[in-house]
Formats: sequence, structure tokens, C-alpha cells
Amino acid sequence: MKDKMTKLSKKMSPILAVCVVIVCVLNLLWPDAKTSSMENRSLQQFPAISLSSINDGQFFKDVNNWYSDQFVGRDQWIQLKYLISKMTGVKKIDDVYLGKGALIEDTSAVNEEQKERNIQAINQFCTSSGKASYFLLAPNAVSVQSDKLPSFATPLDQNAQIDDYLSKLDASIQKVDVRDSFKEHKNEYLYYKTDHHWTSLGSFYAYQVLASSMDLGQTESSDYDVYPVSTDFKGTLSGKVGSAFMEDQIDIYVPKENSEYIMTDETSGDSSRSIYSMDALHTKDQYTVFLSGNTGRISLEMDNDSDRHLLLIKDSYANSMIQFLIPHFRTIDVIDPRYYFEDVSKLLDSQLITDILFLYNSNTLMQDTSIADCLNVSAEE
Repeated sequence: MKDKMTKLSKKMSPILAVCVVIVCVLNLLWPDAKTSSMENRSLQQFPAISLSSINDGQFFKDVNNWYSDQFVGRDQWIQLKYLISKMTGVKKIDDVYLGKGALIEDTSAVNEEQKERNIQAINQFCTSSGKASYFLLAPNAVSVQSDKLPSFATPLDQNAQIDDYLSKLDASIQKVDVRDSFKEHKNEYLYYKTDHHWTSLGSFYAYQVLASSMDLGQTESSDYDVYPVSTDFKGTLSGKVGSAFMEDQIDIYVPKENSEYIMTDETSGDSSRSIYSMDALHTKDQYTVFLSGNTGRISLEMDNDSDRHLLLIKDSYANSMIQFLIPHFRTIDVIDPRYYFEDVSKLLDSQLITDILFLYNSNTLMQDTSIADCLNVSAEE
């Protein structure tokens, strides 16, 4: 048997060598792709050659990244890797668990130094504003739907992280804790199977808790017309590890008593009469159907009788929440600190803000490096 294997190995070696050479040649001849629609990111281009980059080794690092990114059939290999991993019992690829019928992002470790800076900035901003302030910290699927994790998975305790964060917020900030509601509905479609975001249904349940805290009135799902706008969504987690035969549905909720409004991207100046970008459904990142994705500041002006004006400081979890908030406010200013570099405090008076809401998911917030700088920009000038 050993002799047969040795002979087979000798026969296969030249074939494998030829295959490697063919792939290398194809990679050199094949035009470089600028982006990966599957992974939703830019791809490494072949690096420029310079003496300095060769001497410091950067050129060879860039070539290695280029070869990995531009490898012929890369998307197909990612899908194949996922299938092989599932069949061979692999439980996790990078920070993504191969769960039971779903891909689940692992709990993020806490950036302790930055967390303390953020909390201090949030407390100072809210207390000095004199406005009604609310903080909604959404749990992720890793803690809410832990029964979908593979056997013997050992994520960090996200509930402990959330408890610690909320406990350090000033007493004047009302904490909106949606975990009891999510625990009650945990077997429902709260999170996408291929993406790290909550679904519109998950967002709706969170909104019901928020509405109670902010005294927005009682609403039920029957108050909305629900439209499935996509049934073939593959999200960020799928882009990382593959997800053969696994797709998601995106729903939008339109209030039956809907008021007219105008949404303006204050960064680009573009305006629209809808928060939904249907063109996004023809791209890889279909979640950008909500607000067309993330930008520094978006303003919404509604044609209603409300005397409340909301400042919403958020990550992308809030994008699908805004569809529920529109009927309750005269204006909503949406700030994403990752892309906003002006003085946020100036909006408090210029926009007649009555309410401040922070809305983040736990995994993003525990690693956030932008909130403190955004809220303290005026102090640094």
C-alpha cells in the first residue's frame, strides 16, 4: 500500500505543479477586479514597484495580498471552503461561527480604553445638552440565538458586556433594554442568516420597546404594510466565509397612516422622498436599501403635527429602525460618527432638538473608535 501511494504521489506531483503554473499564469493575464461583490470590499491591485517598497518588504506583502485577492475563481473557492468546512465539522472561520442554519458573528472583545472615552463623552454630551436622552444597545445573534451556535462554541459573554456598559451611563440617560423582548421572540426571524444585522422584524420589536420608553404611543405590526423586497440577500458574513444554499429575505415596513417626508443626504446634497433605495437591491450589499447605506449626516423633514425633533447618533443597525420612527417626529437628524467630522453640539440648537437617541449594536459599540472624537470635536478646535 505504501508503495502504491508513493507511486501515486509521484504521478500526481507533476500534474499539481502544472496546475499551479497554469493558475499563476492566469492570475497574471486575467484583468484585476477592483471589488468583490461577494465580500463587498475593495480588492488589492498589483502594486507599483519601487526600490523603497522592495527594501522594506512592503512590495512583497502587497504582492501576496494581490495574489490572494485576485486568485482566479476566488468566490467559488470561498463557497467550496464553506461546504468542506461544514462537512468536516469546522465550527468557526475567522470570527464567524458556522451555526445551525445560520452564520453567527462571534462576540467582539472590548476595547477598554476607547470604551471609557466613549462613555465619558456620551455622558458629558447628554447631561450638558439638557435634552431627553435615550440609549439603545442592541444585542447580537450570538447572545440572543445562542441555541443556533455549533456545539461547544465558547463566545465571550455579551450580556455581561452590555450590562457593564449600561451601568456606566449617567442616570439621566434612559437605557432602552430590548433583551427581554428578544428573548421572548428568539425563535423568530430576528437576525439575517447571512448578515450581522437584525432584520426589519427584529428592528420592529426593538422599536416597540423604544416607543414605550420614549412615550411614542403603542403600535402593532398590523399598523404596517409589510413588503418583501428581496428573497436572495447574502450579507457580510456570507461574504467572509461563503454560505452555499443560504439566502435571506429583506422586508420593509410602511405605516398605513404614513406622512410625506423629504430625506436629504447632507454630505452629498441629494434629496429623496423615500428612505428606501430600490437600486440597492440590484447590488451585493442589499441592506443599503435602507437609507442607501451609511453617510455622515442625513436629515429627514416630515409633514406631520409632531413638535418633537430627534437627534439620532447611530451605527448601521439604526438604518432599518428609522422606518418606524418617521411618524413620531417633525424632524430627524441622523449622525454616523464614523463619517461625520463637524460639531454635533451645534445641531442641538439649530435643529431645535428635543430628544437624543444613541442606537448601536453591541459588537460595533465595543470596538468603536469614533464616538468620543465626534462628540468632543468642538472641544478640540
